[in-house]
Amino acid sequence: MDAVPLTKLDEKIAKFSKNRTVLRTMLAVIRSIFRVISLPGIRDRHSWVHPEKNMSTVLPINKELKQNGVLVPVPIVSELINKSSYRMIMNVCGCRQAYDCKNHSAEIGCLFMGESVRKILRGLGRPVSREEAIAHLHRAIDNGLVPAVGKANVDTFLYQLPSDGKFVSVCFCCHCCCLGGAFKNLPAEHFNRISPRLEGLKIEVTDTCTGCGTCVEYCLYEAITIEDGRAVHSEICRGCGRCATYCPANAVSISLNNSHFKDDVLSRISRYGDVS
Repeated sequence: MDAVPLTKLDEKIAKFSKNRTVLRTMLAVIRSIFRVISLPGIRDRHSWVHPEKNMSTVLPINKELKQNGVLVPVPIVSELINKSSYRMIMNVCGCRQAYDCKNHSAEIGCLFMGESVRKILRGLGRPVSREEAIAHLHRAIDNGLVPAVGKANVDTFLYQLPSDGKFVSVCFCCHCCCLGGAFKNLPAEHFNRISPRLEGLKIEVTDTCTGCGTCVEYCLYEAITIEDGRAVHSEICRGCGRCATYCPANAVSISLNNSHFKDDVLSRISRYGDVS
């Protein structure tokens, strides 16, 4: 897409949005809010975690999960990109920028799609073509980041978007910085309603597990514990596949028994978000 010159206000916003102190303070406040709204009596009411206003699916990046030789996230996100009327890539990932991430690039920002995205301040991101958006998706996956695709109501607050607006976001999550980890405070039953695991996805720990704890380190949701010298996944596990990717003993088996996974995810997301 042709670049549109930024105004002085846009430039100030861009500079402000990369300030680590500002970002870190803002994220600390948001994480504190998540701890409060995860409490009984509040989580069924607050829009940030309300099941009728949020829907996101984590798409595993493990190289064993492919369809026609293509990694699972690619056909899902690519179809959304191709259907979208407007696309914007954030200049930086606010989470990785805030915490000065040492594991992944902060320059790989979230991808937003849909008409409402036009309302996001230009200083925060840049409009892109479909080709640029798909190239960004591949760059994120190659960098080891896990796409979480859907519609999170917290984004309407962060970017001042209409709550009933037409948009879908793709957050490229790392295990060490991502705000998505705040959802671990929710009970599994509630978390499953707003972030259901990919249908047909199965993760098993084999007898070669040594209990080294590497998988624990790489789990964003703190869903893995070591019990009796063996890794155990809790119900909070979203099946991102990092544990299988990083296990030094190759003791984690991940499989997907669902030939309709793309249609399942797109159908679910379409009930909450719109990229037209």
